[in-house]
Amino acid sequence: MKKPVEFGVRLPAGGPLASVQAMARVARSAEDLGFDAVWVHDFFVWTKVQEQFHVSCGSVEIVHEEDPPLFYESLTNLAWLAGVTNRVKLGVAVLCVPYREPIATAKQIANIDLLSDGRLILGVGPGGAKEGHNKEFEVLRIPRREKWDRMREHVRVMEAIWTQDKPSFEGRWTGFEPTDINPKPVQKPYPPLWGCGRMDRTLDLTAELCTGWIPSWVLPGEYPVLTERLQQMAGTHGRGAVDWVIADEIHGCIALTHEEAVRQGQRTLEVFTQGFGSNPEQARIWDSSYVGDPDEVGERFDLYVQGGVTHFELKFIYHTVDGLLEQMQLFAERVIPRFR
Repeated sequence: MKKPVEFGVRLPAGGPLASVQAMARVARSAEDLGFDAVWVHDFFVWTKVQEQFHVSCGSVEIVHEEDPPLFYESLTNLAWLAGVTNRVKLGVAVLCVPYREPIATAKQIANIDLLSDGRLILGVGPGGAKEGHNKEFEVLRIPRREKWDRMREHVRVMEAIWTQDKPSFEGRWTGFEPTDINPKPVQKPYPPLWGCGRMDRTLDLTAELCTGWIPSWVLPGEYPVLTERLQQMAGTHGRGAVDWVIADEIHGCIALTHEEAVRQGQRTLEVFTQGFGSNPEQARIWDSSYVGDPDEVGERFDLYVQGGVTHFELKFIYHTVDGLLEQMQLFAERVIPRFR
């Protein structure tokens, strides 16, 4: 059965425009405009360097040296968003699992799924490469070399808590006797886990642990090959055919004219070569983003859908919250209908 194409919006949860009021306003507008999901991302430490080069909310033009870097925590964002929205799915792309103590995290996630009546999408990942300027491993004193094994174990701990009547676990970092940890998540067996990344090691984690995949900087024509690779890797982990949800975390800018979209988005797209651990080249950044008028943007998403993508986390580039809402309205009116 063909999956419907869904569109979600990255909320202003970090950067100069982040605020409680902005997140609520954008989330409610996304719901009113017919978007399918709203998304946050996950950092504990957020530095001025990240704010200048790892721009995930807003644009590089609005970053001023005198302002402190600002980032709202992801799980508490999702719990709060559960109460200020009614319909949209609530996603995190992605929760950096090795940073977090898994018993408490499992409890929090189950509670968010309950508070939202089963609307949670749980993106999970091992944490970024050091080249992406993140500092969490050093601040939390977690050896980076352990992040892959910690993620595997922590996910297994959480699965046990979510699915067993009296969960227990014995591992390298976590161990506990059979006990009672309730309530369980609304979604069964638990909220969908979506992996991240396009390199073999992160693909392998996704293949082992997840049923969805939400990478970034992937070109439309690469999706069929990488999805097949993901399915093959799942087989090596003893899994049968997985009914994958294939998603894309995608930056861009939409305007009434191509020129205006380029003007709004160009400077931000140009700094991404310095802000991400995967070190994307400038050509890949532009070719894996959407920049243009509604027809151009619609054609870009057509290519991704042809490649098998059925969910998009839209990371609009904007200079004001009003500007974000204007782009969302234009996208909802002129792009989404061609996929419904």
